[in-house]
Amino acid sequence: MNKLRALLFAAILISLFSCEKEYSVENNGGGSDLIVGLDCRISKIVYTDTAGTSMGGPGTGLGSIDAEIDNLDIVAKIMQYDSLSSTIVFNPVPVYRNDSVYINSEEYFIVDANKRITKMHGLVDPTDASSLQFDVFYLYNAGGYLVTKTYFLVSSPTIPFYKVDYTYGGGGNLVHMTAVNLPSGELQMDADLTYFNLVVPKRYIYIFPDEVNYAPFTQFFNFGTRNFNAVKDMKVRNYDPGNVVRDSIVSTFSNYSMSNDTYILSVQMGGDDQPSIPALAGKLRFSYHCK
Repeated sequence: MNKLRALLFAAILISLFSCEKEYSVENNGGGSDLIVGLDCRISKIVYTDTAGTSMGGPGTGLGSIDAEIDNLDIVAKIMQYDSLSSTIVFNPVPVYRNDSVYINSEEYFIVDANKRITKMHGLVDPTDASSLQFDVFYLYNAGGYLVTKTYFLVSSPTIPFYKVDYTYGGGGNLVHMTAVNLPSGELQMDADLTYFNLVVPKRYIYIFPDEVNYAPFTQFFNFGTRNFNAVKDMKVRNYDPGNVVRDSIVSTFSNYSMSNDTYILSVQMGGDDQPSIPALAGKLRFSYHCK
């Protein structure tokens, strides 16, 4: 049972993650010669294990996640591939009905006129249509940044059981996150992030450290304004009852490669895997879909 599902069950019982010098831009310090485009967004992430490589070898391919995006900028398909086992591990085909985006027969997102996610409807166990249902409501501030996610059981629609708050620094970057079990008032998770002040990418990855179950969708759907700078490190802490830290997940980001038009082409993600980023630690390479 994953972490969110365990939390859902617990709620029912109670109430019912280096230094600035690590940044480098390849190709003579001026970005690559590649021009990605005027209006583009990430459509694919390929991740490679570079540990133990030498002489500039490519390393061992770990996997990839790829979104098929059509001419209307609609995500038609998402596929995650495990290179080590040569298997497809995730392959949803979203279905669009008015303001709803179904990711399977029972779970869906609600979007506004700008295709921004405002609500998500899910099941505690997506393999069981009779499983308990929950709704997540997304709140954005005046700058378009996602600031709060509030969870309700459909069976208790007026009583929230879980809340995630995001805190942004003055530069427009997510710097802190807290996730609280509301019935007990105790921390479930929190996170701290820092950024490279001199690296200002276009439409780089979303980072919401609490998102575990739906991270692949996070990267390809619209969750508001993105961080202004490129992330440098993130530390995520998980808690046991009593606000006791159970474990920490720490990752660092270095050796950014950027195109001439400031899209990130690759980055080295060191340390731990981050469940909120649908890629394993190693070298991450990005492809883009342009309108």
